[in-house]
Amino acid sequence: MRITYLQLPRLDNSARGRTENVPLAGVYLQHALRRAGLPAEPQFIADERSDDALLAALVEQRPDAIAATLYLWNVERTLHVLRRARALLPSVRLFGGGPEVAQDHPFLFRAGVFDALVAGEGEAVFPELLRDRAAFANVARRVGRGYAWGDRPAPAATLAEMLPPADDAGLRPDAQGMAYLETGRGCPLHCAYCRYPSLRTRMSFLSAAEALARVRLLRRRGAREIRFIDPTLNANPQFDALLRGLARLNRSGRLKFFGELQAERLSAEQIARLPRAGFAEIEAGVQSRDPLVLRAVHRPERLAPLERNIAALLRAGVRVTIDLMYGLPGQRVAEVRHSLRWAWGRRGAYVQCLQTLLLPGTELRARRRVLGLRADARPPYGMHSTPTMSAADIRALEATIYRKEAPDCPTRRFVGPSLPDLFCERNVVDLQQAGATWPRPRTARSALVFRGDDLWAARARIIRSVRQALRAEPHALWQFVLEPRAEEPLDLLDALIAEIRRHPSRWQDRLATVAATGKIASRRVFIRLRRSGHYGRIWRAAAEDLLSSVFY
Repeated sequence: MRITYLQLPRLDNSARGRTENVPLAGVYLQHALRRAGLPAEPQFIADERSDDALLAALVEQRPDAIAATLYLWNVERTLHVLRRARALLPSVRLFGGGPEVAQDHPFLFRAGVFDALVAGEGEAVFPELLRDRAAFANVARRVGRGYAWGDRPAPAATLAEMLPPADDAGLRPDAQGMAYLETGRGCPLHCAYCRYPSLRTRMSFLSAAEALARVRLLRRRGAREIRFIDPTLNANPQFDALLRGLARLNRSGRLKFFGELQAERLSAEQIARLPRAGFAEIEAGVQSRDPLVLRAVHRPERLAPLERNIAALLRAGVRVTIDLMYGLPGQRVAEVRHSLRWAWGRRGAYVQCLQTLLLPGTELRARRRVLGLRADARPPYGMHSTPTMSAADIRALEATIYRKEAPDCPTRRFVGPSLPDLFCERNVVDLQQAGATWPRPRTARSALVFRGDDLWAARARIIRSVRQALRAEPHALWQFVLEPRAEEPLDLLDALIAEIRRHPSRWQDRLATVAATGKIASRRVFIRLRRSGHYGRIWRAAAEDLLSSVFY
């Protein structure tokens, strides 16, 4: 049996950014098949290929089944790609899992692409899916034009049973030396905005000895940094033993660790041990400093020990990422601003104040009408307004946040001889050649360069090429780059902008950092000036102003 594990990456506009997209789900599922005695030839796709290139790879691999991991940043694109794959590979079986699978999903089931969808942990049920015996309560199987959920409890398994062995070939650091390690599954918290409470009610952990053995092997395989992906690392009952062991094996300090901790539960001794073990950074969820808001979303209200321990961590030399949220039920603008002032006053801390998301499968989404919450129906499901926070309030908060904390990947320059934000893949359309068409991109982040002596005269061809590109690769991040020999009418830019606006927005455009500005992030227009060209200062400034007012 040939199985392709598909995990499409989170695309952003960083020209040479590092994409973290390790397909751990596929590695785990492949181990589950081995445990169940099902021989399968694994193939992994987790890179930045364009849709056309992805489909070509799938056709070449000719898998019997495709197992896709669905996140908010890839669910729309994965559905688009697999719908096309089904037409090319009519006998392939399509399975989906990951955080996006929930019974109240706004469009996943309606799309009708998958043969079966798994909510929550898939390792125990995936072998039975392939055997057509998965009538489990967390599995929705395609029946006619809809889906039917099973009625049997999913098989119970500990984390130690589900994890691949430490020496599994798929468990290794990426090219930058970053590795990921899961030592606990499940969370002691029951936050109303999070999926964990609905996915697993009991927690399961690796022993400290097993976790340390995995750290040693990852170090031998070249890891320089290890991110513990547990939702709450210090929920592990052997957390103290883990810290002591990490300090012993990392005496050189060459390894750096990162984890999310429930900071209010840390003891003074644990805080002192964290930097000795190699924790250069930890993440602490504060979310709100209003006890009533915390109570509404089932967060701990132990604010005094939380704030005391964050201060102690910073004094110990550990960088703390302080998580705040806005748009929670009952939350008011004044409280968010008060929390921001407090967090920004913690010297050495990094503050991220995040928009509340109505994620499928969460309590907040289920109760959104009762609570009066309004949010995007498409990813990332960002909150628009609440009874205590209007849309204008949220926009004003976002403006405050982004003045202080630099947003992700804003374009530094739209017009100039050197454009630092151009993607690495650049395909040229030579408008001097009568039959020139736009080249098909190889990646999902591509620049299409239009080169010619009179771009205005060729505007119909340029706009037609842009339209074709956006239809052929609708989920790619596109840059349309004009290379004029001299000044061109700015009406050309207006025409390009109008064409781009005719096409649906993408999840990158709905991110709070972008949506607050009303700009477009998924497609952008640039002007690259030729060294031998003739352009006036006023024209250059006007073109820059126009493009920067429309594109992010």
